[in-house]
Amino acid sequence: MKTLMLCLLLSAACLVGAGPGHAQEPCVITGPTTAAINQSFTLCGPSGNGYRYEWSGPGIPAGENTRCVTTRVGNSGTFEFLLILSRYDREIDRCTAVVNVGGSTGGNSSCMITGPTSVEWGRSARLCAPNDGLHTYRWTGPDGFTSANSCVTVELEGAYYLTSRNKVTGSTRQCVHHLTVTGNSPQGCDITGPTTIAEGSRAQLCGPSRSNTTYRWSGPRGTTGSARCLTVRFPGTYTLTMRNETSGRTERCSQTIDWAGNDPGDDQNPDDPILDNCPRPLQFWRTQFGSGGGGGWNNREGLSQGDLRIIARRVAERSTYFNWTNDLDGMRQALNPGRAMTRRQQLARQYAALLANVVAGELGGGPGRGTDIGLDVDTPLEAASGARTVGDLIERTDRMLSLNRGNFARLNATITNVNNGRGIGPTCE
Repeated sequence: MKTLMLCLLLSAACLVGAGPGHAQEPCVITGPTTAAINQSFTLCGPSGNGYRYEWSGPGIPAGENTRCVTTRVGNSGTFEFLLILSRYDREIDRCTAVVNVGGSTGGNSSCMITGPTSVEWGRSARLCAPNDGLHTYRWTGPDGFTSANSCVTVELEGAYYLTSRNKVTGSTRQCVHHLTVTGNSPQGCDITGPTTIAEGSRAQLCGPSRSNTTYRWSGPRGTTGSARCLTVRFPGTYTLTMRNETSGRTERCSQTIDWAGNDPGDDQNPDDPILDNCPRPLQFWRTQFGSGGGGGWNNREGLSQGDLRIIARRVAERSTYFNWTNDLDGMRQALNPGRAMTRRQQLARQYAALLANVVAGELGGGPGRGTDIGLDVDTPLEAASGARTVGDLIERTDRMLSLNRGNFARLNATITNVNNGRGIGPTCE
C-alpha cells in the first residue's frame, strides 16, 4: 500500500498519513434478508475506531449499542432496521437493512418515512408516509405515541415506527425513523458538580436521581458514561441525556468545565487583524514530496483528492469547532483564509495543522524525508499555554475557538512551536 504524504502544516511542516484502506467504512448493515417467523437472526454494522452504535427495529431493545444485534420477529411482513453510527458523540452516518419475514416478499417503499432526522429542543418535526391511497397506516413512538394519519407532528427524541397495510392483499411493511433532539431541555435536568478543574486532578458530575431512568454522558476526547455520575479529567462541555424507560421521554442538559485559574484578563479581541499570513499556499506544500522531490500532489507516490478527503474528514471529526459541509474545501479554507487574517483565523489554521499531524499518527504515519512527523495526543509539552500534553492543547484550543474568548496569541504561539517541531523544509519568515 502506498504511503500517503501531505504537506499541510502551517510552518512549512508536512504530515504523513496512511493509505485509503484506513478511510471510514461506509455504513452498511450485513445480515440475512429473509427469516422465518420467530427465527433468530443477527445484523452487524461496520467496525471502526471509536464508533458508537445505536439500533432501532422490531425486537431490538431501545438504546442497544453493540456492533451486532440478534433479534426475531413474531409475525410475517417486511421490516426495516436502522443503525446510527456516531464518533466522539457526533452522528456521522445512518443506514438501514430490510428483512422479509415469514415468506413475505418485496421492498418497503409503501412505508418509507420522509422528514428531518434532527430538531432543536422545543421544536417539532413532521414525518410523513407515502399516502398512496392503497395502504392504511399506524404510527407508534416514544411516550406511548400512536396515530393512524399519513403524516404526524412529533417532538420527542426516539424511534418512530410506521406500519403500512395493503388494503387489497393485507401484506404489511414496517419502517423506522429515529428523531434526534439537540440542545438542552428547559428544566428538570440539573447537573451538580464543579465548573472548574485543576490540571492533573479529577472532578465528578452527577445528574438528578431518577427511578426507571437510563443515563448517557458524552464529553471531550470521546468521554462517555452510562452511570448517574461521571468522573472527568479535562475541560470542555459535558452533556447528559436521561431517558425514562417506561415513557420513552428524554431530558438533556450540559455543563461546561474550565481549567481552574484561567485569567479573564488574558482575553483578546478574536477579530483583531493579524498581518502574518504564514504559511505559503497549499500548492507550495504539494511540491515537497513525490519522486525527485517535486510534483507530489499528482505523482503516483503522492496524494489523490480522495486521500486528502480522508485526512480532512478525520480532522473535522476530532474537533467540535470545525463543522465543514465539504471537508476538503473546509480544510483548504482553514489553512488559507486569505488577508487580512484575524486572531481567530490565525489560531484556527494552526489548529487544523496540529490535528492533521495527530491524525497522521493515528493513521500510522511514518517518516517523511527522514523526519518523524506524526504526533500523539499523549506527547508531553512544556508550553506557556499550560497544556501538559498535545491532547490537552487540542482541548484548550477547541474550547477557546468555540467560546471565542481567551489569549489567542499565546495559544497560537504554542501550537506554532509544536508544528515547527515536526516541520520539514524552510520555515515562514
